[in-house]
Amino acid sequence: MASIMGVLEKLSRLVIGGNAGTASEAIAALIQSYIDCARCTAQLVRHAELAPQRYSADALRLLASGEAKQLERLRQALEAAGADVPSVSSGSPSRSALNHWARLLQDLEAHRRSTQRLRELAIRFAETFPQTAGLFEGLCREELLHCEDLRTLIARADPQALD
Repeated sequence: MASIMGVLEKLSRLVIGGNAGTASEAIAALIQSYIDCARCTAQLVRHAELAPQRYSADALRLLASGEAKQLERLRQALEAAGADVPSVSSGSPSRSALNHWARLLQDLEAHRRSTQRLRELAIRFAETFPQTAGLFEGLCREELLHCEDLRTLIARADPQALD
């Protein structure tokens, strides 16, 4: 089974981009992941503040806490690579949806995009920077769990209710 997975990973690398990443590409990927994670954390916090039910607000704060832990791991990886950690301003919030259900959908879509990107990065850097690839793979697994949590919240939310 392990040899099949190895073959599948190599095929995935060919499909996604072929060449293994360089150190500067790995650092750029870490920086972009850090920025994306910081923005996602801020969005989850904003959406928790707008949540109409306490259980939704608490669940979104818990997800934001998980994102903050991911942010810390990315910061440590950047520091270990000798890269500057970017400052990410809270800036103006992204356009928020009209109701809680739609905001949850925004959060789910952001997490799905993040999962896909992290998976691609893990594959891309698997051979040249296995530790960085492992970080991306771990973050991807966590994002998949966050997607499940968001799906549960969406199922409990009333899409017709405006808050």
